[in-house]
Amino acid sequence: MLPLFHFKSHWRERQVASLATDAVAVVRLQQGLGVRLLEKRHAAIALNPQHKPWIGALAELEKLLAQSGAGLPMTVVLSNNLVRYKIVPALPAFSPAEKVMAVATHCFRESFGDSVDGWRVCVNPLPHGDTLLISAVDTELVSGIEALCKQYNCKLNSIQPYLMSGFNSIRRQIDPTASCVVQVEAGRLNIALIKEGSWQSIAACTITEDWSKDLSALIAREMLLAGWQNVQPKVYFLALPSFKDEQIKQLFKQNNPAWQMLQADHKAIAGYLPTQDQPYAISLSAVF
Repeated sequence: MLPLFHFKSHWRERQVASLATDAVAVVRLQQGLGVRLLEKRHAAIALNPQHKPWIGALAELEKLLAQSGAGLPMTVVLSNNLVRYKIVPALPAFSPAEKVMAVATHCFRESFGDSVDGWRVCVNPLPHGDTLLISAVDTELVSGIEALCKQYNCKLNSIQPYLMSGFNSIRRQIDPTASCVVQVEAGRLNIALIKEGSWQSIAACTITEDWSKDLSALIAREMLLAGWQNVQPKVYFLALPSFKDEQIKQLFKQNNPAWQMLQADHKAIAGYLPTQDQPYAISLSAVF
């Protein structure tokens, strides 16, 4: 008799949720020989200036999990609007984790004071780099996500800032010599400079609907502040949130032919159509 082979264990389902100030999205994925998009759910958020910006996101995430998603492992990606970032020099090799966290917390405290007491601080080094990217998220937001995962029996794999999930999705393609990573969200643009494998600067800017008019000046400003007078970086665009943003990027490329601009190549996901699924770009950044 021929042996009976079981392949079911190779096909696993999981979900990735993205939380922003204006919307929440959840994608359900099947992982096997490749990745397949099985289901997608999206909910807009009515902004309430009297509440913390993530209150509405947690409420909508609970609704989406109640509809479909209980019992599945989950990764959560947080919009850059919900995260604070700073860059600090790396500590000596083999520094105790407690010392690294103490330095990161102190750096935030110098800028934000006692507000840091209510934040969860994380450290994200680049391999072989001599700087650290540190991030901070409201502790109540993290606790709320953890409570929802427990309520709906979803194993929480990780909570990731969008800047990190987006960067990790293309890190093998980035030129370590000198690169500029551009990340666009609704009403916000993040510019990160990387040189010789180290973080140089990160800037968050409020943008208009036609952000192409501002981008070249913003990049030039960051390069000047970083001392890049004679450096011409490659510019990488991460996934864009709307078809209009994609059109704006193309216009920017036409108007700035001297810039070397690259669109990151992402891992193929069956069932994912970039032109139709842009509202899920933040969620899918943790998959590529």
